[in-house]
Order: sequence, then structure tokens, then C-alpha cells
Amino acid sequence: MTGNGEKSGLVLGGYPAKRCARAVHNDFSPFSPPKPSVDAATQQLFDAGNAFETLVNDRLGAVPGAALLSDEDGWDANIGRTLAAMRSGAPLIVNGRLPRVGARVGAPDVLVRVGEGYVPVDVKLHGTRRNTIRGSLWVSSLDNPAVRRQVSGLSDAGGYVEGDGLQLAHYTRMLQALGLHAGMGHLIGGIIGQSDFTDLGGDPWLVVWYDLATPRKVTYSASAASGRAKRSLLERYDHEFAFRLTVAETARAGGELVRPFHVTECASCLWEEYCTQVAGPEDASFAIQAGLPTAQQWRLLYDTGVRTIVDLAAAAEECPPGWSPRDTQPGPTAEKKYRTLVRRARMAQAGVEFEPLHHWPRIPTADVEIDFDIEWDLEHRIYLWGLRIRDGQDEATAVFDPVVSYDPLDDDGAAQLASAFAARLRRLIGEAEAAGRSVMVFHWSHPERSMTAKYPEVDALLQGHAFDLHAWFRDHFLTRAGTSIKTVAPIFGFHWEVDDAGGAESQLKITLARAGGPTGQAARDWLNRYNESDVAAQAAIRDGLRNATAARPAQPLGRSEHGEAAV
Repeated sequence: MTGNGEKSGLVLGGYPAKRCARAVHNDFSPFSPPKPSVDAATQQLFDAGNAFETLVNDRLGAVPGAALLSDEDGWDANIGRTLAAMRSGAPLIVNGRLPRVGARVGAPDVLVRVGEGYVPVDVKLHGTRRNTIRGSLWVSSLDNPAVRRQVSGLSDAGGYVEGDGLQLAHYTRMLQALGLHAGMGHLIGGIIGQSDFTDLGGDPWLVVWYDLATPRKVTYSASAASGRAKRSLLERYDHEFAFRLTVAETARAGGELVRPFHVTECASCLWEEYCTQVAGPEDASFAIQAGLPTAQQWRLLYDTGVRTIVDLAAAAEECPPGWSPRDTQPGPTAEKKYRTLVRRARMAQAGVEFEPLHHWPRIPTADVEIDFDIEWDLEHRIYLWGLRIRDGQDEATAVFDPVVSYDPLDDDGAAQLASAFAARLRRLIGEAEAAGRSVMVFHWSHPERSMTAKYPEVDALLQGHAFDLHAWFRDHFLTRAGTSIKTVAPIFGFHWEVDDAGGAESQLKITLARAGGPTGQAARDWLNRYNESDVAAQAAIRDGLRNATAARPAQPLGRSEHGEAAV
């Protein structure tokens, strides 16, 4: 196989280099079934992403000299307009299209003129902010994306950097081949994500810039003596793109270079059901739902004969040679992942949904238990502050009492709503403490603290009262399927009162809710019931754990066959 796509006519876009290689195989193999249609949950994510991109495009389109393009006349017509705008020196091109270059096609969301050429920027419905004590990050405003400034206290090592960087590298290679790139001194790419940078002069968004050329991350290397090598995002992209092009060409010719392995990406892949069928019911990887290894680690296990869930449950707890270099976090973290993987396999064999990591903990309680959850829009403004209050553990006393506004919010409106929430929470805490009663404000994961800290009144009230139930649960328990609240609460028989419960759906619903009319009212009802379920789920988890505690034998905990306390 040539691996260059020139003779075969095969082309790949900006996503395959960061996608699972087996998904690329399925796209091109004549033996694959028709590609599955997008399911409702995935479509909701696409819709939310498109809505966010429209918001960003509107801001960028207002920049003086910007060329805001569309596909109204077709893809090819847009390519012509994009090239014309680039040759005329437009400072900003939004929603442009690039012509095919070899085996590459691509459509960067934004092209920013820097010097005598262009660099790519993409719009993503995910966060880009990672605060750090040391370090700095290059950013720019949406009003003038070409002017970068360095900001301290931020890191360029967020969870999405690698995937975003590979896509930006794809567009960079296309621009270079077209002779339209800004040059070797500007091997950079930008992401406009959902993170709130208002405190740094954001809109609330900023363009976050990544260096694509400097070696930045040590990754697995089959050729290096140590098994690890430090590579840049461009180097990673060149390798991954070439490999997937060869996979695609081989698949189209009826061959197979890669087999299915269950990895994190599967959860959002159209091919998950088909790959599960190909792997078979006894496959080890598809029996594991959380803490998934890399495809290279699965391949190592399969090469050593660990192929079924029975094999994995019977495996030694000592890591096989070569495991750690193939991990995204080598060393002790990789070794812990392996031991947990084997433990989850044994839980699956025993039909155990969850068990304590070490010993059974004391379940957190208070005289007044407040469950807290927020909902925010695409511009990161909190429009719903969910509160559910009950006396101790008495569910009969539980009251859902949110602070909410379905009117469009600006920064001042969001601050006023936060003040109203603070007033209500202050009253609840004050009344309880005046009566000598303890108060806990439970939340699941960090947004209820990280996103509300900018409101001093709220931050002060939560100090000393907030309790991250997710962090506590993760420290004390292991589940077979992970620690998302949507995964943990159903273990205890809890179910959401709305269909399609999820953050992406809620961000679409708030747009409808603000529009008014019958559709708007239906969206408001959905959002209220969704948030009420979120806060009720936290109480259900505590109650479920408390019931499990009561059901345990009074004698000291027994030990499972793998040496840990078991449910």
C-alpha cells in the first residue's frame, strides 16, 4: 500500500488522525454494514456544538474586514470564495473551505492572517481553561485574533489538547501544501472553547493558542529503546494520519490491519455496536466499561493470551512487561490502572456493581441536607441554581426550591441571579445554625464550586459547607461502569424524570425556553424536572449507600479473592 492516497483517490478529513483506527477501517471496508445513523444523544451534541459555533461565528463576523462565508452555493463555491479571501489578504476568514490536497480535505472553522499567510483556529464545545500555579499560555481576543498575548497562571496541557492539536496540524499541513501558511515561525493553531475567560478580558471566550512544532509530550514509541519518545503535535499527526491512511486503503481492498478494542472513544462512536459484535460476547475489552486502557495496551494483553473477560479476571495482578510505556500516564498511574482493570473484570465475573476500595466508609450526613446543582447556557452564564432541602435523611421533607431565570441573561443579570441564590442559601444556613443544626451542601463534581467562585457572596457561603459527593465517592468506592452521576445513581434504583437527560440537551433546551410560547414552556418544564432529578440523585446515592451499610453483617468486613473489602 502506498499510504499517500494519490493513486487510490482516497481522502481523509481532519478527524481520522485523532480517531480510533478501527473506526477508520469500518468506514472503508466493503464488509462493514451501512454506517449507522447518528443517535439522538450524539445528534444533541452536534446540535449544541453547532449552536455554540453560530454564537462564535456571529462575534467573529463582526470583526472589521472579516470574511464570513457559507455553503449556501455549495462546497466548491465556498472553496473558491475562501481562496479569493486568502489571496486578497482578509484578516479573518470564518467558515471557509480548503481545496483537496493529496489525500487531505478539510474545513477549518476560522483562518487568521498572521504575517503573509494563515494559521487555523477551530471552535469546540468543550473547555480550554486549565489553571496552574506555574506556566503560561498564549491567548488572543475574538476582536483581534492575530494579536497574541501571554497570560500566566494557565496551562496548555488540558485534556482536549492532543485531539484538538492533531486536527489543527491537519489544517496546517494543508495550508503549507497550498503555499498559504504563515510560515515556519508560526506553526501554531488556536481553539475557541467554552471556558469562561471574562476575568482575563474574554468575550467570555478567548482564542487559546497551541504550539504545534515543539516536542511537548512523551508517548509510546515502538522504535525507542526506552519505549517512550517526546514528540510534537505535528510529528504525532504525521504518524497517525499516515497510519490511518494505510488502514483505510487496506480496508477498502478487503484487508484488515486493526481489530476492535474497547477504548474511551467508543462511547461517542457510531460503530460501537458493530465493533462489539465483531469482537464477540467473550471479549475482554468490551466487557469493561470504565478505566479503559489504550488500544496499544489492549493489543499487548491480547498478544499475551488475555483475550476474554475470564482470562482478564484470572490474570496476575503484576503488570505485564511493556504495559507502562503504552499508557498515557506511565509509571505508578499505569500500574494502578492495570490492577483496577483486573479488579473490575473480577467484579464483572461476580456480578458486583460496586464495592469499597478499602474499607466501608461512614456515609456523610447532616441535620439539614441541601443538594445543589447548577445549569448554565452556552455563554457560561448560570440561569438555574438548583436547591433541594430536606431534614436530615427524611425524604418526606424534601423540597425542590430552585433560583431560576428563563429570560436572556447578560453578566449583570447573571450576577443578580447569583445574589438571589446567595440570599436564599444564607437564610437556609442561618436558620439551621441558629437552631444548632448542622448543614451540608452536597454537589457532584467541581462545577458547582469552580463556576460559582467568581461570585464572592456564593463562594463565602459554600466555604465550609460544600461537600463534593463525587470526589468522596470516587475516593471510597469502585464501580464497574465509572463514577458519572448518571451511572452511579441507577445502581441504587434511581432514574431521571426526563428523557435524554444530559448537559448537552440542557444547553439546547435553554435556547428554546427563552423563546417563549408552548415550546418554550415545555423546555422550561423539562429543565426544571431535569435539575430536580440531578439533585434528587445525590440524595438517592447517599440513601442507597446508607441502606447498603445497614444490610452488611455486623462482623468485620470479609475480603474478596483479590484482597480487598467487597460488597
